[in-house]
Amino acid sequence: MQKQSEEAFEAKSCDTIKKIIQTRNDDMNPTKKELSCNQTRNVRTAFVSYSELNDKDTLFGGEIMSHFDSACGRAVFNFVKRPSFTATVDLIAFIQPVQKNEAIYVEAYVSGCGNTSVEAFAKLTATDVRTSESRICAYAFLTFVITDSSDPDFVMPLIQPESEEEKLICSGYEERRTNNLIKRNQNSRLLAGLSTKQIWDAQK
Repeated sequence: MQKQSEEAFEAKSCDTIKKIIQTRNDDMNPTKKELSCNQTRNVRTAFVSYSELNDKDTLFGGEIMSHFDSACGRAVFNFVKRPSFTATVDLIAFIQPVQKNEAIYVEAYVSGCGNTSVEAFAKLTATDVRTSESRICAYAFLTFVITDSSDPDFVMPLIQPESEEEKLICSGYEERRTNNLIKRNQNSRLLAGLSTKQIWDAQK
């Protein structure tokens, strides 16, 4: 009876050890690391202040770009848990002006990734504080590059969309990435032809 109990205990212990090893292997397996768009999401809200208005009494476009850059940067950090830098603003669309005394809601999440780069999507919603009416005023796609991507221990996670919006946004990533690579080659040729000479420099 005691022998059977010992054998049962040993079998149970072996099963427990196997489960622990399997769990560790799963954690170490890069194919198992997957995050949802929601896990990368960054949200921020604010009221439009007078110092942020242009001469049309609407929110200055540079303020919107700043919100997008900060929110997307945080979303990328939520995804890779490593430093990154803004490589390109691939697209920014201003749909409607944001009026003074409106509340703004900025939301960003990762929408695609390569081996060393991560794309993030951001949108800005403005809400009239008197009527509670909301509308999409701007959206953008930004690409970030991981600062220490040469680290041999670094493995880029996978991104998994869940909502209909997320699926729509993420489904276009490969096409956007291809177009961005074409633009990058064009920009390289353009950059090579730019001059550092300033207009007040003496003519030589």
